[in-house]
Amino acid sequence: PIQGAGIPLPGIIRNNYNRHGSLTMDAAFLEQILIIFALAIGALALCHRLKVPGIVAFFLTGIIAGPYGLGFITNRADVEILAELGIIFLLFTIGMELSLKSFLEMKKGMLTGGVLQIGLTIGVVAIIASALGLATPEAIFFGMLLAHTSTTVMLTVFQHRGEVDTPPVRLALGISVLQDLSTVPMILLVPMLGGMGSAGLVPSLVNFGIGLVLLGIVTVSALWIVPRLLYRIASLRSRELFLITVVTLCLGTAWLTSRAGLSLALGAFLAGLIISESEYSSAALSTIIPFRDIFTSFFFVSMGMLLNTGFFAAHALPIAGLIIGIIILKAVIGAIAVIPAGVSLQNMVLTGLAIGQIGEFAFILSRPGIEYGLLSPDLEQVFLAVSVGTMTVAPFVIASAPRVTSAIRRLPLPGRLRARDAARAADPTGAPEEGHIIIVGFGPMGRHVADAARSADIPYTAIELNPKTVREEQKRGEPIFFGDAIHEGVLSHAGIEGARVVVITIPNADTARHVTAIARKMNPDCAIITRTRYMEDSLSLYTVGADEVICEEFETATEMLMRVLIRYPVPKDDIDRLVASMRTDRYDMLREASKQIPSLRDIEVHLDSAELSIARVEEGAPIAGKTLAEAGLRQNYGVTVLAIRRGAETLVGPDGGAVIEAGDLCILIDAGDEEVAPLFRRQRDGESPPSRKTPPEQG
Repeated sequence: PIQGAGIPLPGIIRNNYNRHGSLTMDAAFLEQILIIFALAIGALALCHRLKVPGIVAFFLTGIIAGPYGLGFITNRADVEILAELGIIFLLFTIGMELSLKSFLEMKKGMLTGGVLQIGLTIGVVAIIASALGLATPEAIFFGMLLAHTSTTVMLTVFQHRGEVDTPPVRLALGISVLQDLSTVPMILLVPMLGGMGSAGLVPSLVNFGIGLVLLGIVTVSALWIVPRLLYRIASLRSRELFLITVVTLCLGTAWLTSRAGLSLALGAFLAGLIISESEYSSAALSTIIPFRDIFTSFFFVSMGMLLNTGFFAAHALPIAGLIIGIIILKAVIGAIAVIPAGVSLQNMVLTGLAIGQIGEFAFILSRPGIEYGLLSPDLEQVFLAVSVGTMTVAPFVIASAPRVTSAIRRLPLPGRLRARDAARAADPTGAPEEGHIIIVGFGPMGRHVADAARSADIPYTAIELNPKTVREEQKRGEPIFFGDAIHEGVLSHAGIEGARVVVITIPNADTARHVTAIARKMNPDCAIITRTRYMEDSLSLYTVGADEVICEEFETATEMLMRVLIRYPVPKDDIDRLVASMRTDRYDMLREASKQIPSLRDIEVHLDSAELSIARVEEGAPIAGKTLAEAGLRQNYGVTVLAIRRGAETLVGPDGGAVIEAGDLCILIDAGDEEVAPLFRRQRDGESPPSRKTPPEQG
């Protein structure tokens, strides 16, 4: 019936009906998907070893599989369908991450720097391109393409380097976010550029007006309509319903904008912006990310298929020169753009180099440009080759920042810049926020933890799956948001990387185990305290990474025992001793997978005048494999080893012949000096053992 309805069907479906009129899947299409995934595995593994961004791996996959490579896939139209979905989901998630409120609250340096960077790049590139013979509309459009930077590549590089929270990186990411936002008006301007000097200008102006009206509708929906809708949906507590609602909002808005004569990508971006203003954006983002990652990979693969390897080989030297020239041009413009922010020379250089590559939004913008004749086939090949090249070398360009800064400092710089550079270097700022508590679940137990943290002035944030609770607590000023903590994106939004303690109060054992494992993977150093109802679930929670497990079944029994004994003439000290013994025996049996020593608190009570600590011996540490006498901790550093915990065994009061092995937990007295810590860590390249210190004289 569909065949005769006049509805255009994708190539993977068209003409694939069996003799009964039922729809069948084309095996050749599945073969293409299999080839893409198989090649992507190898390309991703190679890029990971070379520390090259994953986007480049998908480009390589497309180049190898496409018509200009080994020719495994010659019909790019089938992959285009999945690529279109990739663009929709990519822009949808970007829209959800770019809150309108956060944009309005963006710091002056990011806002000014972003506007300057975009404007200067478009202007300078347009002038150069016009001088090289391009028509004005094409020159302006090429400047718009080069103005974009890949947020994905930038985040990947700086996460590897552990510098995401540093001031220059935050500034560069802020500028990149502004570039992403600028894609919306640029997409609206493309038809106008394509219609300059012809009768097509009037329809382009009409489309631009429609776009502005849609932006107004988005604002109204984001502030009043969608938050209420998602609240109703989330109140039903159905993950499937929530997922379908989010996907429907995404695809529905994209379809509406396409019917209005605008692009699907723009509609998806606007749908993301609509959801970004609700308290459910984190949950929605975590729900949609798996779809985005799969379909977006097809987009970059399809772009790789377009790259003509013959054209690249014939023009390798000019393309290499363009790659170098564009990186230098964008880096210089980026550094100039952040001067009003008052950053140091070093931060100017790092910010400029960080935004020196071309981003994925440029590829999205190139598609309407091709449609409106602003990007010729040859120019498209140059653009693809240069973009992939800048992304590939981005990690190495960013790593060169210290050397570039040193070279620039040797130049005759203005005195004001030198003075500001010296002042900034002497006063570094922008330490990452850390040390907070993450409370997963905001029932009675979660509220008690929050009350205690607030009383002690300890920062905390809470994650809750009940939308009614989230709304009520937000009105009271609680730092709480809606989300499911089994998703890494939700925990990341809560700042898991910098958290000191994670308290998991949800009663479901399977969910608690899942959240515990994810939290431990994302932050190996934080303390995880988990609640469970039954003793039988405790061991599995310790195994996946919990430091402490509070069992309701056992704690209730213990509390009842205390209440019973209070009714009899039993001394309170005896009751406390009995309860402590019960807790020690019961939990010690389960703590074989735990990193904590159960009796540490009791030891501290009797040694309150000494400084007590626990150190884990890492593989390759200077003292690993040595006896206590050979390590000389007491003689050389004034540190006494009270006990050594190895697996389920504890050696109390070890003598000089006791061997310290990797993985041991050592309970130490008077080990407060940071110079002792390297003895227990794997020795880094070039790091020398800590110097000895004279122990205090014994009276």
